[in-house]
Parts: sequence; structure tokens; C-alpha cells
Amino acid sequence: MDHTGGIKGIKQLKNEPQRTSSLPNGNDIRLPWHLRLPGPLERDFADYFRGSVASVTPWAAASLVALLILALIVEYTISPEAAATTWRPRLLCVMLVVATALIARRPDWRRWLHVASLAVAFAVALTGNWMGLHVNHDMAFGLFLQTPLAILMACVVLRVPFHLAATSSLVMIGILVLTLFGSDRVDRDLSLVLLLLSVASASMSLFGQYIYERLLRQHFLSENVLFQHRDELHSANRILENQATVDGLTGCLNRRGMENRLDEVLHGFGRGGVSERITLVLFDIDFFKQYNDTYGHLAGDDCLKTVASIPRSMAQGSKDFVARYGGEEFVVVLVDTSLKDALVFAERMRTRIEQLGLPHTGSRISQVVTISVGVAGASNCDNDATNLIKCADEALYQAKGAGRNRVAYMSDQGRVVTL
Repeated sequence: MDHTGGIKGIKQLKNEPQRTSSLPNGNDIRLPWHLRLPGPLERDFADYFRGSVASVTPWAAASLVALLILALIVEYTISPEAAATTWRPRLLCVMLVVATALIARRPDWRRWLHVASLAVAFAVALTGNWMGLHVNHDMAFGLFLQTPLAILMACVVLRVPFHLAATSSLVMIGILVLTLFGSDRVDRDLSLVLLLLSVASASMSLFGQYIYERLLRQHFLSENVLFQHRDELHSANRILENQATVDGLTGCLNRRGMENRLDEVLHGFGRGGVSERITLVLFDIDFFKQYNDTYGHLAGDDCLKTVASIPRSMAQGSKDFVARYGGEEFVVVLVDTSLKDALVFAERMRTRIEQLGLPHTGSRISQVVTISVGVAGASNCDNDATNLIKCADEALYQAKGAGRNRVAYMSDQGRVVTL
């Protein structure tokens, strides 16, 4: 069920201030007396209603078939001549009941379920009127009572929606009135009694159906409200999680987010074996303090965002990620990447950042912004996050000591090598 339209409809029904002590239920939403809901929500309820009715329709159909067969047996017992007249109408009703059960079992046919149910109800009522006129027996007037029974069946057994049930009931009673008072086969006083019984039975059946559908709609609204709160809660959780793990300035992961993700990929590395190689690239901007002193902190923020965009655009795969480790330091984690390929990545990244040509007159080595890079492989650092960062930091320190604007890495022999 699609809850997007339902949520919009619920907001149109709310007339009370929101409560903060507990989640609202269907009673917090004022349901109109006519039961109709706003368009999208009404369509959702129609599907919901058909689904709830379809689950019990086969059992209802089995009961109706049994009752129709029992009626035919009783009629045959009382008068075989009467049964010779009634068996065909009874068979027609049985066939319609079976067809309704089959429709209920097919989800793609269920939009016709209420139509089929009404067809059964009208068949029972109309065949009752026909048999009441054509069966030649003193008890034949009882067949006219199939009209109130049909209304009861539509409301209680087949659960036709209240609006359809009310309209159909008026039509059935109208046909019964025309049948009773348009024929001289039934005594006028007896016709009035039959009509009174039909109206009374229809009224009680419709009242019960109204209460049932109102309660069902309240339950439906409660479910929609809970779905709405669940979606809002999930959205709020995603926002909070994003705020807790993403750097607001650069859009990269922050240190906390980086540590969590790094632990995840390293655990995957431990399970996946040597086929999943992990390398960590640690870099910072050369003489960034002087950049801030020269151009100001706003320009420094712009510089950080621009520099961070380069590794973010270069990282590939769903597991690779970039994080702001702190200040002007950044981390790039490359999954399933050898140390050799990571060095190619690091050198290309260093070159692209230098080629940005961001002015940096405070730098002692260049007139543009440059970076120093340290690279380490997880296999050389015991597959431990702390050791991996430590190895990359040692390589970065060596790159700075060798003149900055260069790449250094931790070799398989545990020595730092500068490119």
C-alpha cells in the first residue's frame, strides 16, 4: 500500500493540536459522519477494505453455498413441486457465490469483488421475489423474505461498503414493494408485514455495517498515522546520523564517520581474505595556517571545500570514501586497491590539486596550494585501523620532511619511501 497519498489525506483531517505525550491513534482524527475520506486516502482505504474482505470471502461463500443447498433440501422436503421451480434460481445463486469466491482469491481481480458481492445479493433478493410469485404453496410468501436476508448477507457476510449497501438496500426494498403491491398473489396485510420485517432487518443490518466500517476506517487511519510517524522518525534518524558522521563544510565523512567506516571495511577485509586489499591515503594542505593568515578563514573554508572535491570525484566504488580527519587533514580509504594502485591515485590527486592553481603566497614551496601525502596498506599494518592510520601518518610526516608537495608510503618492509 502506498502511504504517500494517505499521509497527505490525514493532514487534511487533523483538527486537534498535536500531542507530545504519546503517538496519536485513529481517534485523534475526526472522521466525518458520512465516512468519506480525502481522495488519495479514500483510494488507499478501498484497497485496504477489499483486502480485509477478501481474506474471509471464501469462508463466507462456503457458508452461503451450504445455506442455499439446505434451503433447496427443505423446499424439496416440504414440496417436491416447489423444489422443481426453485432449484434453477438456487443454482444461479450458487454459481454467483462461487464466482465471487474465485474473484476474492485473485488480487488482480479484487477490484470487482464488491460488484460480484452485490450481484449475489441482488440474485438472492430477485430470485426470492420471482419464486414467491411462481411457487404454488401456502408457505411461498416466506420466499419474499429473501430480500432482507440478501441485505443482511451483503452487510454482514460479504461486507459490501456501507454506501453501496445502503443504496442497494433501497433498490431491493423498492423492488420488493413493487412486487408485493403490484400482484394480487399476496394478501395486502401480509405484504405490509413482510415489508415491515424487511425494512427493520435492513435498518439493523445497515446500522451494524456502518459501525463496522467506521471502526475499520479508524483502524486504517491509526495505521497510517503510525506509518507517518515511523517515516518521520526514520527521516529524523537519518538526519541525526548524517549530522553525527558527516563534515558540514566539505560534505566528507568526519572523523567519527571515518573511524566507523574504516572498522567496517577492515572487518570485511578480515573475512574476505587477501582478495580485498585496503589502502589508506592521508594528506594535508601545505602551510594551511599561513593560507588562513593571508586570505582569511572564509577563504580557507573555500579552499578546504575545493581541495576535498578532488579526491571525492576520484574515489570509485561504493566502498571507497573520503573523510576530513581534522583541520586541513583528509583521509581517503580505497577498498580492493593495491598499494601500487593507491600510489598512482595519490600522485594523480596531488597533481590535480596543484593544477587547480589556488593562489597561496604564504607557501614556502609554491605560489599555489599543494598537498603532502602519506600512503599505507592494511596488510602492512596488521589490518588494524589505529596502526593503519599511524603508518600513513608516518609516511605523511616523511613527505613533509622531504620538502612537502610529494607522496610517501610505508613499504612492505616497514620503511617509509618517498616518491
